[in-house]
Amino acid sequence: MAKASPQELSERLFSSFLAPLVLGGTVIPNKPLGGKNALSIGDLATPSDPDVLSQVTLARVRIARRLAAVDTLRPAPCGSEWALAAMLNDLVQATHPGFNAAFRRSSPKRILTIINETLARIPPPANVGEALSRHTWLSRMFEITRTDVEVQWWTGHATFLGTDPPSRLLVWPEVRRVKQIRTPRTLMELPAHGSAIDAEVFMRAVYNFLRKTPLTDLATLTRPFPRFVWTHENLAFASTHAGRTLALRAFAGLPRETVDAALGLATKTLFSVRATRAVYTAIDVLRDRVLMLAVRPTSGTDPLRVEVDDDRAWTISAGAIAARHWIAMTEGGFGEDERREILRALEPAATSVTAKQIQTLLSA
Repeated sequence: MAKASPQELSERLFSSFLAPLVLGGTVIPNKPLGGKNALSIGDLATPSDPDVLSQVTLARVRIARRLAAVDTLRPAPCGSEWALAAMLNDLVQATHPGFNAAFRRSSPKRILTIINETLARIPPPANVGEALSRHTWLSRMFEITRTDVEVQWWTGHATFLGTDPPSRLLVWPEVRRVKQIRTPRTLMELPAHGSAIDAEVFMRAVYNFLRKTPLTDLATLTRPFPRFVWTHENLAFASTHAGRTLALRAFAGLPRETVDAALGLATKTLFSVRATRAVYTAIDVLRDRVLMLAVRPTSGTDPLRVEVDDDRAWTISAGAIAARHWIAMTEGGFGEDERREILRALEPAATSVTAKQIQTLLSA
């Protein structure tokens, strides 16, 4: 069989996987594409269906406009975006139940090894605009689900992973007491349900994937798995004013307390490993997060009051310390009355028990 050309590979990947991922349709993964195929697609491949490409572009612009004033985007993926889409396709395929059979159980491990090797060859986004573009393609990756169906009848039951049960099992439903139980499984749940893959190995591959799309990493930080951590890539992105602004706008669309807990835990981890430079970059994010809450509180309760020494308290307290210092040094561009009100709002968190612990660690 002749080897598929880069254009043919991109057509299959776009029509069945990438376009429905962006639009919210039924995603049908291709067979594992592998690293060579993923990297071979390059910048020149363009989907041939102009109508679908137009729909996808409009959907991506809507995603981008939640975070930035963007009116246009490059319609077709660039080479790195094709490669990332291919690796996400292969991540999903690595969990396929068909590999959980004799003589095939080693396949998922090989697929993940190739994924990690390929990701190492994909450069991080060169700038904030490139990070935003990658995010518009991949922002819904954790929405990928597989629906498993358990069919029960009077003499037995059967489970179908990601496929519909045969019609013969559903006939005479009242006589045979047929019952269907449909259970959606998220991307991170798939390794534990019918696959032959090690969940920890799969999670490490997902971490490596997120390092290549740092805005997606930050914009999904409330996910239960894999737990959000500060990495070189997302810190580099957040170290710029533009990157930090996009991250903060992404946080604003997520549950406030869950965001603060995730940021606090990740920042505590940096303290524990004495990653000093990373700590200060992370605290800049917390500072701007807390200033946004202080200037525009999102509820009738005080968003900056720290009642318990928990992960959320770390975000609020560290951010308040940094914000108070920043305003004292620069005045922050606020008028005198506004500056006084913000400092008053920061005071409880900046002098809390957690704040004193953070001050001790910062001065150590």
